[in-house]
Amino acid sequence: MTFEQCMADAAQRHRVSLGNGVEPFARLSYDAELPIKRDAVAKFCAALKVPASIVDSIVPANMPRGYRTTSRRRVRVRPGSVELVHGDGSTADGASPLEPELHSHIYAHLTEAIKRLTPPLRQVLNHVILRGSYDELVLIVNVSEIDARVVRSLRTLAEHLQQAFPQVQHAWIYHDPKGSRYYLDLERPATGVGAKKLFGASAWKYAIGSVHYQVGVFSFSQVNLAMVEQLVNVVRDHAACTTNDTLYDVYCGYGLFGAALAKDVQRVIAIDGDEATVDNARYSIRRAGGTCTALSQVIRSGDDVDSLVRSLYRIARKDPAEGSNVIVLDPPRSGTAERVITELATGLQPRRVVEVFCGPDEIYRSTREWKHAGYGITRITPVDLFPGTTSMEFVVTYEQGAVVASPEPQRSSYQSHSPRQSSTSGGPKSPRSSTPRRSSNTPRKGGGGRWRG
Repeated sequence: MTFEQCMADAAQRHRVSLGNGVEPFARLSYDAELPIKRDAVAKFCAALKVPASIVDSIVPANMPRGYRTTSRRRVRVRPGSVELVHGDGSTADGASPLEPELHSHIYAHLTEAIKRLTPPLRQVLNHVILRGSYDELVLIVNVSEIDARVVRSLRTLAEHLQQAFPQVQHAWIYHDPKGSRYYLDLERPATGVGAKKLFGASAWKYAIGSVHYQVGVFSFSQVNLAMVEQLVNVVRDHAACTTNDTLYDVYCGYGLFGAALAKDVQRVIAIDGDEATVDNARYSIRRAGGTCTALSQVIRSGDDVDSLVRSLYRIARKDPAEGSNVIVLDPPRSGTAERVITELATGLQPRRVVEVFCGPDEIYRSTREWKHAGYGITRITPVDLFPGTTSMEFVVTYEQGAVVASPEPQRSSYQSHSPRQSSTSGGPKSPRSSTPRRSSNTPRKGGGGRWRG
């Protein structure tokens, strides 16, 4: 049974209509939303055939509305009119309750500013995106064409926006000649100018306690920044690392988990497919006081993991499996590619694996593959990272020798393993396509395994 089916059944029992929108609970009180999700999680975990005793209660959202730190609008130009609409084409009038009020004010300002552009300039605009933190915003303008005229006009537009909204501290142009529905399409043609800075920096920053993070303006980041600390604490609790452990932060992104756990372990091995993202992870982990080896390595198949393990052997001059290893695995929504789990288990022989699922249905397949490698589920924690929607994040721990029943298959073949989003995240990773497709599996130019220690 899929998580979507469990959610639909639970909503029906509570007499709540989900409708066809991507945020059906957004205008419902959170007190009414949470019981529906509890029922859905209970039914889903029963379908997984795991004991109820190892399933934690949902970690509730601490800011259930107005939390979404990444949002976007598609620019729709018609004769005599300009509109900024949501990813599904619906009108953006009356901002989503899940977005900060500031975003709606900025989009209203942008609508009027775009109307003042010449018609040819309006036609090259695909999307406008806001991301960052609650007080440090990045404006990204996605365009189908880029030249000096476009850059000059959009720089003026962005500078005027910053005068009205000082929170907009960085502004960039993102060139997407395909006009993709993915507003940060990482599979765009590699030739020509890919991005152009209008002002600001190439990364924004935020902190969780004493841990400081640096996030690239085009890198994947969680849309609910208010819940990131809770998510990190859950992963830390699941991992239960010691100072004798080597932590493998696989699909590390900007180093969210690696930096948070840096002082708990002997070394962090941070692995992701994009060099700029890996650089930010290394920076954050080392600033947090950890010892870090960062590797730019695309992980699209078991062969990539095999290559990774061989690289580790060459660098360390010993078998990586000889140490006490813990893996934190945070793959794209579509899950790990074929044989990745098998090769991780064989090559690293971790004593514990913590896998973070933003696509809950992938738990079925991962659990079967970990079981075949000798691992079973010992704990599940659902985290309500997307209040107002039917999505749910799950943190699952697998340990050697643990035995659970095999869940029923949910599909017969692997999905394509493109980055984290598919029209938004194969079903949304977050509502209204508010997160870019994740870069973990797709290098910007080239790829390969290159140590950046």
